Amino acid sequence: MITDIKQGCYGIEGKIYSEIFGTEIEVMINGAEIEYAQKCAEHFNNMTEKMLDVICRGAKAYCMDFMEDVGGDVYGKMKISVTSETPALEMLKCFKPTVLIIKKPKNENKIGYQLECRCDWEIEHGMEIDILDDKVVYLSSFNGRSPWHEYDTDKYNFINTI
Repeated sequence: MITDIKQGCYGIEGKIYSEIFGTEIEVMINGAEIEYAQKCAEHFNNMTEKMLDVICRGAKAYCMDFMEDVGGDVYGKMKISVTSETPALEMLKCFKPTVLIIKKPKNENKIGYQLECRCDWEIEHGMEIDILDDKVVYLSSFNGRSPWHEYDTDKYNFINTI
């Protein structure tokens, strides 16, 4: 449930506590109704193990690709050594959602939201996760798209590589 709801600089703001990630997350609502935003927050807090596994596998692919491009842990921030042998769920030690972003939906019968995340391997751009209903449609560096964007088979959308 979204709490501390108030008007902010960029729309309606609030907070939500995530049991899965063990942290409080900011909520930004831009153009969506509060009732719709509450449904999105509930969906996020009741994420299935399957969806969490997909997110962790995508995060692992993103991390490994980034470290290959830059030559390893250039920031010295990785909490674990990520290799092809690393279990996907171990990636939960390396990223945390910071903002749940809910934009005006193109279809109010579908749940659509994005997560802005901090991640150890890419501290400058972080990570964006876009979810539409029960599907992760985008996972890569944060660029402010939305779950309603039409995604292609770009190799830098790391959901496409798992």
